[in-house]
Formats: sequence, structure tokens, C-alpha cells
Amino acid sequence: MYYYIRLLKNTPLEAVIQEPFKLVFSITTDLTERAYDKSCKLRCQAVVKSPSAVPGAATTNTVRTLIPQGLSQGYSLDYDPKTGYCSADIRLAPCMTSYDECQLLLSLDPAPFATNRPGTKALVELPEYDIVPAWSLPIRLKPAHLPTSKKTKHPKVKKYADTRQDLVERHFRLPPNLAGITEQGQSLLIREDSREGFMARHIWDSGVFMTKYLMLSDSWLSKYMRGSQKQNAKDNLSGSEEKLGSSMSTLSVSDTSPSPSASLSTTAALSSPANPSKAPEPNKGRERVCLELGAGTGLVGIAVAVVFPELSVLSTDLDEAIALMQENVDANRQLLPNNNMKVGVLDWAEKDRKVDPVEILLLADVVYNDLSHEILLQTILDYSDEKTKILLGYKFRHEAEQKFFDRASKYFAMEVVHQQDTMQLFVMTRKPS
Repeated sequence: MYYYIRLLKNTPLEAVIQEPFKLVFSITTDLTERAYDKSCKLRCQAVVKSPSAVPGAATTNTVRTLIPQGLSQGYSLDYDPKTGYCSADIRLAPCMTSYDECQLLLSLDPAPFATNRPGTKALVELPEYDIVPAWSLPIRLKPAHLPTSKKTKHPKVKKYADTRQDLVERHFRLPPNLAGITEQGQSLLIREDSREGFMARHIWDSGVFMTKYLMLSDSWLSKYMRGSQKQNAKDNLSGSEEKLGSSMSTLSVSDTSPSPSASLSTTAALSSPANPSKAPEPNKGRERVCLELGAGTGLVGIAVAVVFPELSVLSTDLDEAIALMQENVDANRQLLPNNNMKVGVLDWAEKDRKVDPVEILLLADVVYNDLSHEILLQTILDYSDEKTKILLGYKFRHEAEQKFFDRASKYFAMEVVHQQDTMQLFVMTRKPS
């Protein structure tokens, strides 16, 4: 289980240096149904990106971390569980310039939990659950207003429109075992909708739980991929190549990729209902397809695409989630040099699908709505066979969810491969027909 720092009154699109704007935040669960019930301090920082000052230099950014002005206790903000929120008037420091761009970062302040004396306990115990930090979207900085007097006339500076942003960023640090794939210290950047009522555009607990586990070198999926690579190498040496069961061109998913540069590294394009007669080009070699259902923000699919570049990953959801999902894929392009990630619209209620099974199916937090169990199960059956590996991330929320597992047990063998609190990761395989 996780708690998330949420910006109830988000940061503006633009801010005038040294002019205050109000920041209101809370700490809640993933569906915002429960607030964090213990007092704590949060650290507020301004992460500033400044263009290089060297003439003729490349347009690289210099990142600085500053403490915003207006905080009552240094860089800390007090969270009061009795009210369930905290507010502060934030001013951006005069050392920033109108050429800068900054993001506010709210995270748990580690100082109250630390102690310098070996063998002694801190005065405040660490929270039982992880508290996920919140990053604002970039804020464009504008110069401070010039002082005016009755005798001297200065040009008027247009006051910025206090238009609030609807999205917040979450950064998930990549583990050290990925140093060979990415640069050390890099993070997945995932944006989610900070407003209530947009649950398809929220990050959910099972997605975070699955992502952190699947990125580890000893995760079930890591072991499976290593084993399958060895088996493929043996098959290639023996000259017996298994017939390709599926490709990205046979998934019956609406392609929403904005341009060829964002497409997967495959010779076949996704089939689209608007152009069903177009025959896909033949694939060269075996394409290993991973399909994510109910992807939401795309967190799990992006993580899998980064860690396993040999997979062609397609994350799907209903149309309302696609724009944000694509935005998150684009934000992580630096981590996806193989362009092995795509998003698409897939409606579980679609009938009479004629598709080939995929190698891997990903699902996280998809069984909370018992009204969709039947169409979800049918979709899983459509895209799987006895060789498909189905990874289902689950967090217990209510008793009605058990109906899905009762139905699924008729068709699938299920094994719990990882568990944390009330969250479980199942690996499901089709029973012989």
C-alpha cells in the first residue's frame, strides 16, 4: 500500500518571480478515499533548469535545487492529519531569472526520522507505508513587476493568468541492475491527473507495486526472459524456429501513435478498424509481443519496455486515457532507444475478435469493477493460449473481486509470485483444453 502527496491546488502555468501563489496539498491513498492519519513534515524544493550561459554552447540545462521563499520552517511544511491538508504561500527566489523553468518537488522530509547517535532511535518513527513524492509540471518564470511612482512612468507588465495545471509528475528511480541499459540515477517519469473523478488517468497501487518488482533482476519476469533467451538461442542453433504466434499487426487495436518516430521497431503497423483491408507487411524474425490491458497512465508497460527492449510492448485502454498515456511514453523516449513501445485503444466489450495470442499479458488493478469481470475474462482468453504468460497485479479492495478469480480458475492455473501487504502479483497460464 502506498500514500501519495497530492496537490489539491496545483501550481500555475506561469509565475512571477517573488510574487506569491498558494499551494494546497494532501496525502491520500491511490483512489483518494482515505487521508494519511499521522502528522509529518514535507520538504518543498524548487528544481530549476537554467539554459547554459556559455556563448555558442549546446542548449543543455543546468539543474539547481533551491528552497522556495515563504515557508515558515526552512524548507519544511507541516501536514496536519486532523484537517487532512496543508497550504502555503510560495514565492520563487529572486536569484531565478525569466529564462529559467522550475518544478516544485514535495517529498517526505527525512530529517525528523534521522539520528546521528549510533544505537539510538529517532524521535519520530518512519511511516509504515511509502509516501510517493509529487512533482509539479514545469512553471514558466516571468520577471518581477517594476516598482512604480507617481512621478516616474514605467511600462506596464502584463500580470500572468493564474491558470492551474491539472497534472502532477511521479518519478520512479530505476534500480542499479539496469545500469547497463540506462544511465545511473535515471527515473521513469509518469504524469497523472490530479483531479478527482479521472480514475483512468490516476496511478494505482498495483501499478506501482508491479513496476518496482518487475524492474528487479530477480523478478519472475526477469528470470522468464533470461530462460526464454537461452531457449531461443538453442532453437536457432538447431535450426528449428517455432512459428510466430502473434505480431503487433494482428492485435485488432486502434493505432494512436502520432508519427512514425513513435512507432515500434517492427515492419508491421497495427491494424485499424478505419482501414481493415490493409494487409500487414511480413515480419522478419520472431516478434515477442507484450500486451497491457487497462493500462491507465501506462506505468507498467513503460517499465517493461525499458527493462526488456527485446519485447514489443503495446499498452491499451479506453479512449479517455490514451492522450495522457502517449504523453508518458513520449516523456520517456530517452529510455526507449528501440522504440519498442506503443499505445492503442482496446475496448473489452468488443465482440467476435479474431486475434492471435501474445507471449505476455500485463494487467494491474483491473478487477475492482465486478460488472466488467465477464468481458475482461473474455479479452484475456482472446489474447492468450497455453504458452501465454499472464501477469496480474492485484490489490484487495472488496469481496466482490473474488468473483473474477472464481471464474478465471476454470480456465487458468494461478500462482502468487510476489506479495506486499494486501497486494499480490499472480502469474496465470491457460489450462490444457
